[in-house]
Amino acid sequence: MKVYVAGPVADAATVRAVQSEVVAAGHELTLDWTSDLSFSESFASMPDRSAQMAQDEISAVLKADAVLVIASQHDGRGMFVELGAALARAEVGTLDHVVVVGPIQHESVFYFHPKVRRVQTVGEWLEQVGLGSHGAATDCGPQTVDNTRR
Repeated sequence: MKVYVAGPVADAATVRAVQSEVVAAGHELTLDWTSDLSFSESFASMPDRSAQMAQDEISAVLKADAVLVIASQHDGRGMFVELGAALARAEVGTLDHVVVVGPIQHESVFYFHPKVRRVQTVGEWLEQVGLGSHGAATDCGPQTVDNTRR
């Protein structure tokens, strides 16, 4: 399965851990945006590079069989664009796996979209879809979700 992992730049370490577990389970990343974090702010200072990054990240979401979004204590911006692209694909039936991983700390109404699955760990998702995990689950902490809020 081809997987894209979105998350806040400030939580790149957790994104890397989730990516590692996905790869260890035998799956492929569509893009590892954490491999170069040298340019993660001041996007207007390099518009061509920023445009290429935006294209690469949306393209990676479009190529993915699953999009995992890391819920984090850190705020994210781009991850919500990626989640939106994933949900658009899910709505038209071209993506079956849109997953929020970890405890929801900065709520978004889109985390509760009917096409979104919420799990505590990536290992939990891998087990749910029958893909198995070859190693310890990446613990993203306990999940407390109030499903009544919209």
